[in-house]
Amino acid sequence: AAAMLVGCGKDKVEVIDGVKIQFHAHDDKAQKLKDGDIITFDLVIKNGADSVLQDSRKDSGQPSKAMIQTPQAAPGAFKGTFENGLRLLSLGDSATILVPIDSLIKTVQAPLPPFLKPGTDLKYTVKVIKVQSKAEFEKEMEAEAAEAKKKAAVELAKEPALIADYIAKSGKKFQKTASGLQYSTEKPGSGPSPQMGETWVVNYRGTFLNGKEFDKGSAAEMPLGQMIPGFNEALTLMKAGGKATFVIPSSIAYGDQPRGPIPANSVLVFELEVVSKK
Repeated sequence: AAAMLVGCGKDKVEVIDGVKIQFHAHDDKAQKLKDGDIITFDLVIKNGADSVLQDSRKDSGQPSKAMIQTPQAAPGAFKGTFENGLRLLSLGDSATILVPIDSLIKTVQAPLPPFLKPGTDLKYTVKVIKVQSKAEFEKEMEAEAAEAKKKAAVELAKEPALIADYIAKSGKKFQKTASGLQYSTEKPGSGPSPQMGETWVVNYRGTFLNGKEFDKGSAAEMPLGQMIPGFNEALTLMKAGGKATFVIPSSIAYGDQPRGPIPANSVLVFELEVVSKK
């Protein structure tokens, strides 16, 4: 009966199994979603004023993923959740699931932000792109991980040559430590060098080998031993008042883990000036 209603009422807001939903596109013959399926979908979330709160494509460049879950069976449990709305969809469907803000007020143990007004709906617009079993999803993730590892190995093999090229073009004289850290001292400074466990105040600028800046700071407090290995080591080679440039290989930077604006397997260049010990 629900399918007939959808077919006859495209874009009509209706309530199915307790879920307030508006279908924009639906195919009765398409693959139905079942509990345990992993779905890949585009998602846009808007408030009652149609302000966009989240857009999976714009925010991360990737669609969202979720597992279809068995609805809560507890007596009195709210049925009109986003998760229950997903269970009504089929492969290729496009729909907006409307979740009343008033239902969130009852379940969230904290004040809601001002852009979520009582009496309005939180609108989840979904386009189902792919449906997989858990086994299919895990197999795909394994294949993607293997491919990423293969690509990383290729990039890592290029790293020594890229570092050498950067140093050759810098016009500076660099020294290399046993870890692979390379440094060029502009001003040696004076006094004792920073030690692990101490906190020192520094000015710094971080870039990639291509010169693109990813971070900088002034009078920043740096706790030795709590940063990437290459940065910890760099500070131990300096003294108060000293200035130097460090080239940190990915292996003693963030390795194969991306970090904010820093992609995985990135070589980092830091211009450091040590101000004083805290």
